[in-house]
Amino acid sequence: MRSAFVAAILLTALAPPLPASAADTWLEAETGVLNGTVVESSLSGYSGTGYVAGFDQGSDSVTITIPNSPGGLHDLTIRYATPYGAKSASLSLNGSGLGDVSFPAVSAFTEIAAGKALLRSGDNTVTVTNNWGWYLIDAIKVTPSAPRPPHQVTGELTDPAATAEAKGLMRYLTDNYGKNILSGQQDQASIDWVEQNIGKAPAVGGYDLMDYSPSRVERGTTGRDVDHALAYDARGGITTMVWHWNAPSGLIDQPGKEWWRGFYTSATTFDLAAALADTSSTDYKLLIRDMDAIAVELKRLADAKVPVLFRPLHEAEGGWFWWGAKGSGPAKELWRIMHDRLVNHHDLHNLIWVWNSISPDWYPGDDVVDVVSADVYLPQGDHSAAVGQYDRLVQLGGDKKLAALGEVGSIPDPDLVRAYEARWSWFVTWSGSSITDGVTNPRDFVQRVYNHANVITLDELPDFKDPGTEPEPTDGCAATLRVTNQWSGGFQAEVTVKNQKTTAITGWQVTWTLAAGQRIQNAWNTTLSTTGSTVTAKNASWNGTVKPGESASFGFIGSGTPSAVVPTCTTA
Repeated sequence: MRSAFVAAILLTALAPPLPASAADTWLEAETGVLNGTVVESSLSGYSGTGYVAGFDQGSDSVTITIPNSPGGLHDLTIRYATPYGAKSASLSLNGSGLGDVSFPAVSAFTEIAAGKALLRSGDNTVTVTNNWGWYLIDAIKVTPSAPRPPHQVTGELTDPAATAEAKGLMRYLTDNYGKNILSGQQDQASIDWVEQNIGKAPAVGGYDLMDYSPSRVERGTTGRDVDHALAYDARGGITTMVWHWNAPSGLIDQPGKEWWRGFYTSATTFDLAAALADTSSTDYKLLIRDMDAIAVELKRLADAKVPVLFRPLHEAEGGWFWWGAKGSGPAKELWRIMHDRLVNHHDLHNLIWVWNSISPDWYPGDDVVDVVSADVYLPQGDHSAAVGQYDRLVQLGGDKKLAALGEVGSIPDPDLVRAYEARWSWFVTWSGSSITDGVTNPRDFVQRVYNHANVITLDELPDFKDPGTEPEPTDGCAATLRVTNQWSGGFQAEVTVKNQKTTAITGWQVTWTLAAGQRIQNAWNTTLSTTGSTVTAKNASWNGTVKPGESASFGFIGSGTPSAVVPTCTTA
C-alpha cells in the first residue's frame, strides 16, 4: 500500500522550485512534505501534476511551504474534492493549530475559503492533517487579508415583545462585540471548579434542559440546572441554555443505546420528518408536549427576570442528534415551530435565540435567529481563534448577527482572537475533562485566559439587565402574532398591537407576509386586505386609540400551515 508513498516522495524531490512570492499564487499540494499520504492523479480536474490523497489514518498529513512571505494576515483558500461525502480537516500554521475546515461534498475539485493565517516574515508552512478523512487536497493559496470592516450588528431582537432584561443583555453583548470576549463554562460543577482553581468565575454559565425532557422525567430524572441558573443569575452571571432533547418516543434502550442517550440519532427510532408530516400524529403531539414541558422551566426564569441565551437544536447539521438526522428541512421547520410555540403561545419573551449550525442550507431565517454560533472542538493543543468558522458565521448572518462559540473543547487564545479579528461574543468551555484534565486546557493557560485584559469574567460584568434609556420608537408600536388554534389545513391566530410610545396612538397598521400555501379566510376587529402575499391589517373604528403601554388585538382564520411570523407595526 505504501509503494505509492515512496513514489510520492520521489515526485516531491523532483518537483520544481516554489515561486519567489506565494501571495495570491496557488501552491501545489503534491510538492509538499507527505506524511502517510500519497500523490494521485486518477481524478481529473486537478492543477499541477496531481493531488494528495490517502488521508485515512489520524496522523496522515501534507505540509506545504509558503515561501518568502512579507508576513501579516492572509486569507487561506484550499482547492479540494470530496468524492466520498462531506469531510473535515485540521489545519496548522508553522506547527501551531490553525483550526478546522469543513469540506462540503463535491465530486470535482473546487475552492473553499479556509479562514486566515497570520504569516511571519519569510517562509511559513501550512499542514493539512486528517480529521474526518478520505478527501483530496489539490493546492492552497494565501492572499493578503483586507481589513475587516465595522460590523453591522445592531442588537435588535427578533421578538418585538422582548423583555427589558433581554434587551439589556443584548445591548451589552452588542456594545462589547469586537472589543472583548466573554468567558463561559458549561455545567455547575465545572463552573465551581474554575472558580476554586483559577480564582475567577466565568461571565456566562452554561446549563442544560436535558433532564427536563419528558422521556427522561418519566424514567426518574430530576432537573437541577434551572435552579443553578437562577442562583448564577442572582450572582450577576449570564445564563445560556442548551437542550439535549431526549427523543419524545422510540427510545431503543439497549446496551450502548440506553434511554438516557436518547438525544443521539443512534439511540432512537424517532422520525422527525414523519412526525412533522402529520400534525395529527402521536409523535407530532409529543413534540409539542415536550416543548410545553420545557416552557414551564423557561417560565421560571422569565418570572425571575432572567434573560436566556437559548441554544436548542444544537449541532443539527452534524446529524448525530435526532433533530438533524432527517436533513435541514425538518430541522428548520422544528426550529420555527419551537420559536412560535415558546414566544407566541407561551409568551416567553426573555429568550435570545442562538442558532448553532454554520451551513446556509440549515439556517432557519433572520426573523427567528438573534445570534449565530458554532460548536468547535479543535485538536489537543490547538487554541487558535477558529477564524474560519467565524468568517462563515458572519456570512451566514449577513454580519447583522452576533457570532458566538456555543461550545469549545480548547479555549481560543484571546491574543489570537484579536490578531485574527475573530469578534467572538462569548465562548463556553465544555464540562468535565475539557476544563479539569490540565491537558485540553493547561492550568497556566486557563489562568492567562481568565486574567486577560480582553476576557470578561463574572466579577467584571455590569448590570446588563438594564436596557438603558432607549429612544422612543419611531414606529410607535409593536405587533406579535400568536397561533391560538390549528387543525389539518387551517389555523386561528391573534395579533396583539402594543403602544410603545409615552403618548396615546390614534391609529395603527400591521403588515406581514404569508408563507407559501397560506390564505386569510376571514378576520375580526380589523380592516384587513391582502395583496399578493402581503397582508395589511388596519385598526377598526373602535380600537385605533391605544394608551401608552396598553394593547389592542384582532384575530383571523387562515388556511394552510401556520408559521412563525414577526409582523411590522406602524402608527397612523
